[in-house]
Order: sequence, then structure tokens, then C-alpha cells
Amino acid sequence: MRRAHAAQESFSRQLIESQEQHRKRIAAELHDGLGQSLAIIKSRAALSLSQPADHEKAIEQLEEISEAAVHAIDEVREIAYNLRPYQLDRLGLTRALETMLQTTANANLIKFNIQIDEIDDVFEKESEINLYRIVQESVGNILKHADATEARVWIKKDEKEVEISIQDNGKGFHPEAAHSREPGRGGFGLFGISERVRMMRGQHVINSAPGSGTTVTIKFDLKNKNERTNGGGN
Repeated sequence: MRRAHAAQESFSRQLIESQEQHRKRIAAELHDGLGQSLAIIKSRAALSLSQPADHEKAIEQLEEISEAAVHAIDEVREIAYNLRPYQLDRLGLTRALETMLQTTANANLIKFNIQIDEIDDVFEKESEINLYRIVQESVGNILKHADATEARVWIKKDEKEVEISIQDNGKGFHPEAAHSREPGRGGFGLFGISERVRMMRGQHVINSAPGSGTTVTIKFDLKNKNERTNGGGN
């Protein structure tokens, strides 16, 4: 119990530090990226207004303004996506997951098999971001660590439960060794997934061994829907 409590405290500290680092990164992106784009737009507009008779120069400045505005929009979208994927509110959880996974598949050489049942309105809004991040982090682990050529992401729903199965044919690992690492020393990704599942009162199992690939299975009992603890955040 003392070890479990210490691990939980360690995770909480790491989570807070991670959130603070995340805020600092966003502040830097706003200042360095978006701030610079807006400064360019302001400067180009002022320069164009100072030479109203020079139409060719005005057109040139408008083109610069347009290019800087496109860059600023892209910056805002990336920052907003990191905070909360806009697809969740615009498309719903099912389509947001499909879009994220298909985009990932198209950008990598790994062959993905993706099957997702309709799970909109199954979870509370506060829990949808947790489920989205669980899948995103699990797939991210495959891309970063597995050296896999094939991966499968299945999300199945019936009257009793929602089951997520994420499998790869990569190099595998020892789950016990990974879980024993302190957060921030290589085990933070798995620890974060475990914590999100715990907050949603789900169950998860990791089956892996060196040379045998990895399968992550996560289950949420729909009978506990009204009792499930909802973890917000990103």
C-alpha cells in the first residue's frame, strides 16, 4: 500500500509538472509563432497604408499579409488541437477517432487495420477527451517504440461494454518492467494511460513479450456509466 501510494504521489507530481511544462510551451508558441505572424500582418498593413498610391507595392504587401494569416491560422489550429481536438465537438467522438487514426496511418509506413463502432454519446463529454488521449497515446507508443509494420485498432461496443483493442506486431517488451519505472523515466506514457483508464473506472491489460508484439485491451462497463468518475483535462 505504501508503494502504491508513493507511485500515485509520484505520478501526481509528474502530471502537475507536465501540465506546467505544457502551459509554458503553449505560451512560447503563442509568443514566438502566432505573435510573430500577427506582428508581420500589422507591419505589412502599416507599410501598405503608408504608401496608398503605390498599387503594386500594396498588392505585394497584401500577399504577404495573406501568407502570414494562413500561417497564423495553422498555428492556432495546432495549439487548439493539443488542448482539445476540435473534431471532438465538431464531428463527435467516433469520427474524431477515425480522423486521427486515418491521418496517422496515412503519415506512416505502418499498415493499420481500423474498425470503430459508433460510440457517440456513450461517455460523458469530460470522459471523451480521456478516451481520445488513451487511443492517441497507445498509437503513439507504437510509432515511437514498437518498430512495427502492422497495427490494429478496434473499438467494439455492445449492450454491456466498450472494448478497445490496440495491437502491433513490433518488438514487444516486458510489461512488468515498464510498469515498475517511475513516471518520467520511460514509464510515464503507460502510467498516464493507466491513470486515465482508472479515472474512467475501466480495466486494462497489456500483453507483450520481447519479439512477440503488444496488445493493449481496455474495457469500460456500460453498467457503470452513471457512476464513472470523469477525468477532464487534456
